[in-house]
Amino acid sequence: MTADFAAFSRWATGNLVDNRNRGIFAEWLVGQALGVIEAGDVRTEWDAADLRFGDLRLEVKASGLSQAWNPLVPSTPRFGVPLQKRAWFADTDDWVVYDPPRRSADIYVFCLHGSVPATNENVANPASWSFWVVATSVINRELGDQSSVGVSTLKQLAVPVSWSEIKNAVREAARTSGLVGYQAEP
Repeated sequence: MTADFAAFSRWATGNLVDNRNRGIFAEWLVGQALGVIEAGDVRTEWDAADLRFGDLRLEVKASGLSQAWNPLVPSTPRFGVPLQKRAWFADTDDWVVYDPPRRSADIYVFCLHGSVPATNENVANPASWSFWVVATSVINRELGDQSSVGVSTLKQLAVPVSWSEIKNAVREAARTSGLVGYQAEP
């Protein structure tokens, strides 16, 4: 028997409403908005950053109002932003120990899927998402060692942007947070 990769992909990731799959899809969606995912690229699990945009390390966090286990009752979205004690950098295969703990990314992109109930079709539609782009320096200053953040706090930290505005928002967050000398991709 030869394995059918397309069948496996449908079986493993076909439900975009599932939190894990929706999160990976959000990473892909942001990567597409930034133009950093090339044909043939494969996602690297457990890397210190979800995406790289030039020299910037980005962390993508996803949540949704509708959950697979109770799709008609809106949930209260939260996004994890914990300090890390260590991180693995896939490009160099190096483990780095942080003492004191810190966040590895330069910028966070928070992605909220807002449709209730969530379906594969509306999860796949960038217009059904809201995005907040926040420099890690702002998270550190405003949230300290807090391990999660809700939508009401995100609205205080940044203005939500559409999918097509993500690239400019990342550039602006880098510029205004003083990430001097970074090289963003065009």
